[in-house]
Amino acid sequence: MKSTDMMLDVTSAAGLGEPTHIAASLHMPDDIPDNARLHLVFAVHGGGYRRHYWHPPYADESYSFARWFTDHGKAVLTIDMLGMGDSSKPEPESRLSSAAIAAAHADALAQVVAKLDRPLNVTGIGHSMGGMMIIAQAAAHPALDRVAVLGWANEPMQLGDTDVETMQADLIPSGYLHTPREAMRKLFYWPDVPIELIEADEAHASASPATMGRAALTPGIVHDAAASIAVPVLVMQSVIDTSPDPQKELAYFSGSPAVELQILEDAAHCQNFAGTRAVHWADMNDWIDRTS
Repeated sequence: MKSTDMMLDVTSAAGLGEPTHIAASLHMPDDIPDNARLHLVFAVHGGGYRRHYWHPPYADESYSFARWFTDHGKAVLTIDMLGMGDSSKPEPESRLSSAAIAAAHADALAQVVAKLDRPLNVTGIGHSMGGMMIIAQAAAHPALDRVAVLGWANEPMQLGDTDVETMQADLIPSGYLHTPREAMRKLFYWPDVPIELIEADEAHASASPATMGRAALTPGIVHDAAASIAVPVLVMQSVIDTSPDPQKELAYFSGSPAVELQILEDAAHCQNFAGTRAVHWADMNDWIDRTS
């Protein structure tokens, strides 16, 4: 795997009137035939995370989504969401909006696609809050060949040892806030996840924009966007996850020509840390190939 870190200028797309950048990492397979069509996976992390979710430097490489997919011939582009990780964090935070963030992410992807300058087939993947954002991006900026929504619920969400109302009450009016990680452990990690990995994962957490937290806790926030997506959609939930009824999630993507559901056994919300993670990745890889 060949990895390149980038800082992408998305000032114009974000429209915030100040320099705005998205931190990104492009992971490429070691061997790619010249001019052959390349599968590019564009991966967006969830709330409280950064792009390390897809290639954690604090875990062995068996936990690397990016390593697994590049070993299977696909490129992986990961970003820090605008307002998170190493990406720009505008002040006051309240100037951010889901629309501006989706536009910035779409511009970051377009810049990398232009740099690659080769035939591409692009899969957009969003985990948790990133699922909300990949839905928003796919609807407003339709440049994806398929969309995978992991651990995001359009149904009223269930949140482990806390609930939507409690988290809404804890939101600050504006600014950057930290996810209450101990309260989320039952939701995030299956019991087989080593405590050392959980603690390392929590130590590398990112603050999230309050704007995004508020949006993610608003019922129906991307229902209209989901219905407008006109490419194949994969809905993916774990046995312990955010949707009380995963089967009902399919109906929200009424504009898609093909919607599939995958349930990952022996896994909680953060699938990349589960003992069954390789099953999850293989099933997703098969779906990408089948819908290409």
